[in-house]
Amino acid sequence: MLVLPAQAMQPGDDLGWASDATNHRTLLASLDSTLATEVRARGLAPQWATSGELDRIARRNPVHVTRPSDIRAGAAVLMLERDRDEDIPEPVAFQLRVLAGFHEARYALVPAVVRFERGEFADAGRAVARVGILDVRGSKLVFIGDIVGPDAGDATTALTNLGRRFADLIVPR
Repeated sequence: MLVLPAQAMQPGDDLGWASDATNHRTLLASLDSTLATEVRARGLAPQWATSGELDRIARRNPVHVTRPSDIRAGAAVLMLERDRDEDIPEPVAFQLRVLAGFHEARYALVPAVVRFERGEFADAGRAVARVGILDVRGSKLVFIGDIVGPDAGDATTALTNLGRRFADLIVPR
């Protein structure tokens, strides 16, 4: 499984967390980091290539591999959600196949869009990720859904909680 970096943050949440963030990329990187830590802690690292590892491969092979953060996989997932019969669009399909070849991977997990919403308690919010799984070899979307993190008091904690919740869905602690 390739774990691509979180692709985009949806602006305009009721909490103002996304608009308060000076750099969405930094917030999204905290989600990527938590996912990588949790993947390693749960023993998935041999089968799962996280965004940091994918980025290292791209830096070592710049002629052949597109940096994962430059692959528009999130847009492809959202397009495929509207029309599931379509194949992964080019050049995304090719870029993912090249990355998958370095890991003998079949699937790519794509956190397409992250948003914040009000939590169950006053002054609390939570992060929600729209996640797709792409069959890189078959060039199809095989899953799309929302992963909802638990309540938190700020954006960074909400994203950390979301990463842990996601890992819990794969391999419980």
